[in-house]
Amino acid sequence: MSSYPYLAGPLTALCALGVIILICRWVFATDYRPATPATRGRDDFGLLEPVAITRTREDAEMLREVLRAASIRATVTERDGAYGVLVFRVEAARARDLVRS
Repeated sequence: MSSYPYLAGPLTALCALGVIILICRWVFATDYRPATPATRGRDDFGLLEPVAITRTREDAEMLREVLRAASIRATVTERDGAYGVLVFRVEAARARDLVRS
């Protein structure tokens, strides 16, 4: 008697596993990636807009605290040795007025 019928089960399982692996690779492929700061424009901060650029982090933190005291959400970012204070676009005009004063 031939041993080929005994190989049919394991070969079918291996083929099914191979198909599942190929489907998983297709479903979980990383070809599509959302825009990240590295792929977007150099000055694109998404929903945030810079309202001030300072030379030191301490100055940027001080401006951030002034804005927070006025109930404006702000954050500090660093780029090329300069520090930026970022706020949401809807609050940018009011934040710039506070920074100027």
